[in-house]
Amino acid sequence: MTIIALAIWFAVGLKTFEPHIVTSFICMAMASVMMGQLNSANALIRIYSRMIMCTFLVIVSVATFLFSDYAPALVTLCSTIFYTFLFRCYQDKSSPGWIFYAYLAIGLASVFWVQVLFFLPFLWIITSTNLLAMNFRNFIASLLGVIAPYWFLLAWYAFKNDIPAFAVHFKELANFGQVAGMQVLTSHQLVTLAFTILLAVTGMIHFVNKAHLDNIRTRLLYETFITIDLLTIAFIILQPQHFKFLYGILAVNTSPLIGHFIALTHTKWTNRYFILLIIMAMAICAYNIWIP
Repeated sequence: MTIIALAIWFAVGLKTFEPHIVTSFICMAMASVMMGQLNSANALIRIYSRMIMCTFLVIVSVATFLFSDYAPALVTLCSTIFYTFLFRCYQDKSSPGWIFYAYLAIGLASVFWVQVLFFLPFLWIITSTNLLAMNFRNFIASLLGVIAPYWFLLAWYAFKNDIPAFAVHFKELANFGQVAGMQVLTSHQLVTLAFTILLAVTGMIHFVNKAHLDNIRTRLLYETFITIDLLTIAFIILQPQHFKFLYGILAVNTSPLIGHFIALTHTKWTNRYFILLIIMAMAICAYNIWIP
């Protein structure tokens, strides 16, 4: 899958000659490695499998129209970093360091896309209910993590004598587009989004049916993925103009769900469904690359 992903990025690079495609590729490569580490460190799949990393590569590689923009790739990378540090805090209320680093990733993501801060209340709730790691000390650590990048950003704007630009960054939080105005999405984006949502729903249904086979910790972690996945889908439907940033978050949360399904199901029908998904992914990728 790594070889195929490299070939896709190389083909798109030759076709578009966009200067930022290298930055996007580096971010996605790092995010893929982080997804593999996230799986290994938390035993997200009961058997030895690299399927989560593979499914992540598929989901991000079919969205070839995002390759030329480095900002969504950075938000995607920050999402993987967030989970990597946050999951280390499971049932540990004396982990302000890991909490700080996790929410520092959210703060960095918000520098490139400030609307990610809308997820913040839900992330705090998940840290409390699913990670069982929230107390006053860790809450303050999370706030400091989110704020930390802005200390440097404010200093940079002060150095440039352009403090008003700092306020403009946060004014974007109040900038709402048409609710459910899906017409802003291109046919390529709609097709790719529909495919990824299909993967997410498949993974959710499978995990709900088979959750009793996993331990409690794994269930709570997957419930985190499901919650953020549903919130992301709702966000896309309500404010589709943010699609390019939300798609990366959707990829990060969908990969473990569909990876769990593919790795642990081997019936006649699920094997056929797996083949169908591969064909769909190949068709969508070809459509995004070659059809204007």
